[in-house]
Amino acid sequence: MVRPQIVVFERNIAPQLSVFITKELSSAGFFVTNVILNNELDSEIELDLASASTSTSIDVSNFATRELLKISVESTGHTISLTTESGKVVFESEEDFLSGFLEYITTNLSFVRIETGSSKNKTDLYPETVVYDPKFGKLYVTVPTGVPLIVVPNYMNFIPATVTMDGSLYKDKVLYVSEKIQYQVDSLPLLYTGYSILTDNYILNLRTGRKEVISSVPIFGWDKYIIYADGSISDVSLTWKLKVSNAPLDFLLVENMLYLLDVTKNVYVVNLKTRKVIFAGTFEEAICFNYDEHRATVILKSLKENYVLSVNGSIKVDRTGNFFKNDFKRLYPIFTNIKDFGFGFFYDDVYLGNSIFYMFVSKGVLNVVTDVGTWQVEIKKKD
Repeated sequence: MVRPQIVVFERNIAPQLSVFITKELSSAGFFVTNVILNNELDSEIELDLASASTSTSIDVSNFATRELLKISVESTGHTISLTTESGKVVFESEEDFLSGFLEYITTNLSFVRIETGSSKNKTDLYPETVVYDPKFGKLYVTVPTGVPLIVVPNYMNFIPATVTMDGSLYKDKVLYVSEKIQYQVDSLPLLYTGYSILTDNYILNLRTGRKEVISSVPIFGWDKYIIYADGSISDVSLTWKLKVSNAPLDFLLVENMLYLLDVTKNVYVVNLKTRKVIFAGTFEEAICFNYDEHRATVILKSLKENYVLSVNGSIKVDRTGNFFKNDFKRLYPIFTNIKDFGFGFFYDDVYLGNSIFYMFVSKGVLNVVTDVGTWQVEIKKKD
C-alpha cells in the first residue's frame, strides 16, 4: 500500500525535534513532507495550503477522505503548540511533547493507518532512508530509520558502508581491503592489520583461521591506538595491551599523551610512547576534558572547579561557566560534539542515525560509524 503523505509546517522547531516528528509519523504509516516557516511569506503559503479542501493526487491525500493531511508545529519559549484538523493543543515542555505527540496525532487525526504485519521491530514500519550528497550529486539508499531523506552538509563526508580504522570498507558481510583482497566476515570488523581482523566479538587470525574471543569491546580508535570498554589500551598492530583504568568516561589524546577519566572519577595521564601512567588522581565531581588550543593545555572540568593537568600534577584554575548547562545530551567522549536525543544521534544539526557502532579518529578526521553509514568530519578546534 502507498503511504499517505502528510505536510508538517514547522516554525522555530529545532532540527532534532523535526527528526523526531518525522520518525514518529513514519512509524504511524505516513510519508512526511516538512515545510520550515521562517517569515510572513511562509505564513501565506501555509494559509494557501490550509485553505485547499481537496486534492486529486492520491500521494498527498488521505485514502478515506481525500483531504490534504496537514499539521502545524510551533515552538514558543518552553512551550510547543500542535495544530491539527481537530484543533490546537499546547505542550508545556519538550518532554511533554516527546511523550504525547504521537498519541495525540493518532487519536485526533483521521487517517488510514498502514499495517505492516505483526513485527515488533519499529524499524519495520519505516520506509528506507535516502542520503543525498550534493557535493557529488549522489543518492544512497540506506536502512530504514524513519527519516525519508538526509542531506549531507558540505563540511561532512558520507560513505554508504562501514569504514574500519585502517580505511577498509565493510558492506553486506564482505570486508573490502583492496580490489584484490576481500574477506567474508560475520561480525562487525573494526580493524584489518594485514594478518588479523579485529571485530566487535573476536580477533580472526588470517593465517590459521582461528577466532580468539576478545575480553573487552573496542570503543574508540585514535590513530595508532585503541581504547577498550574495560579501560585498557593497545596499539593498532595488537602487539601490546595495557590496563589503565576502570570503564572510560571521557578521554583525549594530545601529542602521544592520553588523558582518561573513568566512571569512578579517577583521572589518568598515559605516555603512549613509554606505555607508562605518569599521573593519577581522583576528582569526585569531574565531568569531562577540554583542550585549550591557545595555551596548549588540557583542562579537566568538574561541577565545582576546573584543573589544568600536567606531568607534575594538577593546578586549579578559574571556572569558565557551567559546561553542561542545557547540554545534558552530549555523548562521551565530549570532544566529538555528538548528542544523543534518545530517538537518534546528531552532529550539530545533522541526523547521523539511530545507532552508533563505533568511532575513531584518523589524521584529524572523526569517523562515526552508524546504522546509516560512516560520517566523516574534521575535528573542531576550540579556543
